[in-house]
Amino acid sequence: MTRVSTNETPSARTVAIVGAGVVGAATALALAAKGYLVTVIDHGEVGAGTSSGNAGGIVTGAVTPTATPGVLRSIPSYIFAPDGAAVLRPAYSLAVLPWLLRFIAAGRPARVSSIAKALDPLVSKSMQAHLALADLSAARALIRPVGWLKVYKSEAGFAETALEQELMTRHGVNFSILNAFEVADLEPNLNRDSYTRGVFQPESGFVNYPTALTQAYFEAARERQAQYIQESVLEVKPTEGGGISVKTDQATRQFDSVVIAAGAWSKQFAKQLGDKVSLDTERGYHISFASTGGELLRRPVGFPERHCVLSPMHDGISLVSGDELAGLRAPPDYRRIRAMAPFARSVLPGLGEQAIQREWMGYRPSTPDSLPVIGRSPNCKNVFYAFGHGHLGLTLAAITAQLIAGLVNGDAEPFDLSPYRIARF
Repeated sequence: MTRVSTNETPSARTVAIVGAGVVGAATALALAAKGYLVTVIDHGEVGAGTSSGNAGGIVTGAVTPTATPGVLRSIPSYIFAPDGAAVLRPAYSLAVLPWLLRFIAAGRPARVSSIAKALDPLVSKSMQAHLALADLSAARALIRPVGWLKVYKSEAGFAETALEQELMTRHGVNFSILNAFEVADLEPNLNRDSYTRGVFQPESGFVNYPTALTQAYFEAARERQAQYIQESVLEVKPTEGGGISVKTDQATRQFDSVVIAAGAWSKQFAKQLGDKVSLDTERGYHISFASTGGELLRRPVGFPERHCVLSPMHDGISLVSGDELAGLRAPPDYRRIRAMAPFARSVLPGLGEQAIQREWMGYRPSTPDSLPVIGRSPNCKNVFYAFGHGHLGLTLAAITAQLIAGLVNGDAEPFDLSPYRIARF
């Protein structure tokens, strides 16, 4: 095979990527396209983890952090109500407390403003970055430019969007406020009694098969000599010769550089390298209704008052919901997502009695300030971090990949990356 190289990078430069989700696969392609010899290591199949279960949105206007003053006011009802938007399992309360205190601090108005400012250059470039990688991987058909829609049934619910609208306006997000007739034009199969208003971001995209996009990115990297090793990574540490060693359950290998893109499992590797990070899991759930054979929805539709999204995925309609603070080891609890099935059928009558074909739980790797960790380890110059994307894993995968590839390559930063450094913790 002829080696593909687009710059002066020495062909012997080797990079390991720990993690084969959408961030890891996208980063593999971005680095391989620059001529690096890339090895992706993960215990599972490419794209089979948390990346496979999201709502499919590439949300270019997602400048509102998770922690806001309104969310903070609702925390007691969220975490103590068994059917609330977020649930904190009592057994995990002590372990999550430091993260939760940072989350509360991030919800102060001044912090919300600065976080939104930091999110803007990432999300606003997210669609463009995905299309660039899609062109390298012949995957453009997987990305649909259909926008991102949220609908509201009550005026009180719509009024809760005031801060989001303010932040989007401040950062130049293209969005429209829709009346009921305009929502019906976009999504004619929604029950018209289920909404009165809508907020629409037309420049956002949608991927109805995230696993396929992740695999397409990696296959394009493989065509550029990247390889995949399906093993469990146990340890990452610097070597005396200036490189990095990656120890798995099968072998120890040496690389020039390593990218940590292991999602919710990244914290352990940062700790091994002497870097502290506030990272926990907002465990998310979905159920998938079997396909009816017709087009019930054209794009993801969010129902913020019910804290859920309905998405028309490749094999049916997915109902995505849930923020559960319970860590990495607790077994899943599907009761809340199952209880939402009647709501899904009521707002999308075309579902009828379609069977639930799949239940799923994934581990959103979340920082308390809603900003990912992107950048070089302060303790090891050849280790780069690319994790902590929370609710925006798919949205930010490609722009993260481009930024990491530039950092590894020594390129000038396209904008200020200091808000994403791990040293902020």
